[in-house]
Amino acid sequence: MIRIAVTGPECAGKTSLTRWLAEKIFDVRTQSEYAREYFELKKKDHAYNSKDIENIARELAVKLTKAFRASNDALLCDTEFYVLDIWWREKVGGINQELEEFKQTFDFDLFLLCKPDMPWEADPLRENPEDRNRLFDQYQKALEEDGRSYFIVEGLGETRMVNTLNKILRRFPNLMLKEES
Repeated sequence: MIRIAVTGPECAGKTSLTRWLAEKIFDVRTQSEYAREYFELKKKDHAYNSKDIENIARELAVKLTKAFRASNDALLCDTEFYVLDIWWREKVGGINQELEEFKQTFDFDLFLLCKPDMPWEADPLRENPEDRNRLFDQYQKALEEDGRSYFIVEGLGETRMVNTLNKILRRFPNLMLKEES
């Protein structure tokens, strides 16, 4: 299975890209952004603490364990442990050892690092409209320090999506696409 993680700061098009790619790639399994599901289930004012981030990470680990064992040709994951690690460092401070272990345990073949070069869209779960470029730099630095393979996703609209798919296909030429109907 080819494992691809979509990562980056808030409002950088991660979910849109994941959904678009899922419509194009044959025999793909997707893992949605679990933090969003978690807070929708929590049904509070979305205030959170370190325990919430840890709970999200643990449940994501359970979901990814199942996904990594699936027999699909590809897995697309909308956010992963780098998102949670940077979130932890920004909001709690320091290093969370469990998140570090999850980053090593759940290894992806490719990370798609989404550049925040699109307009900000307000959302009750988003917090950083003015700080996305600084956070993008943190993602890039973390991926490089850990020796991860990644592509930067940039541009707008269909061009952004098609360019990303083409990069994936160059990297994984045996990946099958769904037939256009």
